[in-house]
Amino acid sequence: MEGGEKKKRFQRLGQFWNYCRSHMWCSFALAILVAIILLMGIMWVYMKNQYYTHLVETTYTTEEALMNSVSINMRNQMETYIDLGSGLSVDEETLEAVQNFVSNDRDAQTNKTMSNTLKSAARSSSFIVGIAIASEEGILYQYDKNEMRISGSKPIWEDESEDAIKEVFSKIKDQNGKNVIPRYQIVTHPMIHPNMEQVGMIHIAFPLKNLNSYQNVEYIMLVTYQTQPLASFLRQMNQNQEEYIQAYIEDSGGEIILHTQGKKYMGISSEDYQNKKQLTGLTAQIGSYGWTLHAVIDEEILMSKVDDIYGRMVLLYAAAILVILLILFWTTNRILHPVKIISNSIKRVEDSETREKISIEGTNEIWQLAQEYNDMLQKIRKAAQEVEEQHDKVIESLKMKQRAEREALESQINAHFICNTLNAINYEAMESGNFKVSILLKKLSNILRYTFDQKHQNVYMFQEISWIEQYLFLQRERLDNVFSYEISFDSDYDNWPCRKLMLQPFVENSIVHGFEGRENGGRIKITGEGYKEFLKIIIEDNGQGMTPKRKAVIQEILENPMMAKKREVGIGISNVITRMRMYYGNKMSVAFWTEEGKGTKFTFILPMAE
Repeated sequence: MEGGEKKKRFQRLGQFWNYCRSHMWCSFALAILVAIILLMGIMWVYMKNQYYTHLVETTYTTEEALMNSVSINMRNQMETYIDLGSGLSVDEETLEAVQNFVSNDRDAQTNKTMSNTLKSAARSSSFIVGIAIASEEGILYQYDKNEMRISGSKPIWEDESEDAIKEVFSKIKDQNGKNVIPRYQIVTHPMIHPNMEQVGMIHIAFPLKNLNSYQNVEYIMLVTYQTQPLASFLRQMNQNQEEYIQAYIEDSGGEIILHTQGKKYMGISSEDYQNKKQLTGLTAQIGSYGWTLHAVIDEEILMSKVDDIYGRMVLLYAAAILVILLILFWTTNRILHPVKIISNSIKRVEDSETREKISIEGTNEIWQLAQEYNDMLQKIRKAAQEVEEQHDKVIESLKMKQRAEREALESQINAHFICNTLNAINYEAMESGNFKVSILLKKLSNILRYTFDQKHQNVYMFQEISWIEQYLFLQRERLDNVFSYEISFDSDYDNWPCRKLMLQPFVENSIVHGFEGRENGGRIKITGEGYKEFLKIIIEDNGQGMTPKRKAVIQEILENPMMAKKREVGIGISNVITRMRMYYGNKMSVAFWTEEGKGTKFTFILPMAE
């Protein structure tokens, strides 16, 4: 039995060998198989290492280019923080409030005045988290914009921070006494908001003038900023979200203060981090703050990624080989089928079974194939022409996109240039003692910076109210006190979401139309208060009101904003009503009252944004 089984196996091997020798597709399959195996061997021996080397070099080159851009952006952001804090530290109202606070009994009224002063200062920028006033004894008063109104909430500066604050005060007093520039100090602890773990913080301490002098500093202002803008720039270093690329910022003490993986590595030593991870990377200095920007690459993870990619390629190659062999078998047999017919006809002639002419099926197939090729070529040409036309459209689209991006970038650069120029003029005005011009310039700069910011169209109500307050201040000064204004807004609704510049057209309507021809006596009042689960905002004036005809037009526009184009009036109100309805939905309502000689009043009932 065993001998019989062996004989059958040898017979099957012989049949298989004869089959391979007598069929062309087997030779093709063997040649293709050997070529693929050789290609795979070359890939593992040479291409893998070349790809890894190329990937490392490309990564370093990309990170080096990104590093320069990111470090410049971070330096500019820090300069913005310093400019904001510098302006707040020389504000006369703030200095006067601090003097009154430390000179008088700290009763409820004094504390409220101090709180309102710091609150108003913090509203000057959405980047500001809180402001604190400190002396050589520690914190005197602090305001937190994100203060949690629940039991157990913690302040930004707790008791354990007292020693650090005293040390910062001592450094500022010493360097200002010696007239050393810069006058400020950057403080990196605490790094995380005690009540909001998603909010990173960085603090800059500024001296408060003592009798217009920095020689004997008695108090300092600690301005706390959120690190979100810096973190956004830092995430550009690993924008492809690759695990083997990370970035972080190291302060002058060698401590990590910001990392692309969040707070996981914040506060640990940069040296320990790199030694533990066995990382290599690039560094760059950020301004003159003693900070170092690091871009680190874990080459071990990078090699593992390459191995994983090539491992999957092996499986794909194996599957491809099997598919190719099957396709080759089917294609070869289909191609050789007419040859078999011709071969059988030739054999019948040789055996003299018949003298009939050999009927070669497919005699005209070559010509048909040529015609099919011509047809195919025509189709290819047509397809190529369509592809070329599509390509031209895509290129033109890309050009238009690049042009739009360039124009947007130029607009941002111009806005940045205008704001920086106003700040420079502001400092000149402060140094020359013209504080009224300084205040006007500062408010104009804030208005422009808020208006030009294209990234944040959805803002909070405290930002919108702060902008309106500065807008009214400048308009009143421009019109030589033709009108006065009053803003009464419930601070519990500071964080109510809204659309940027949604109140401005109604305020402008009061100024432009309501007080036209007046020289004094005008009044604008803005009120914001809770109304059940809604926010109620009223904008009213004592201007000349509207005629019945114009009143009817405005009422029609409020009900249907699209009517503004037909009426060719109220375009600004029409646009803002459309934006508000898209943002707040159908639950929003607007009431409108006006009477000639008595004034105008708009009432908004705003739900939470949909």
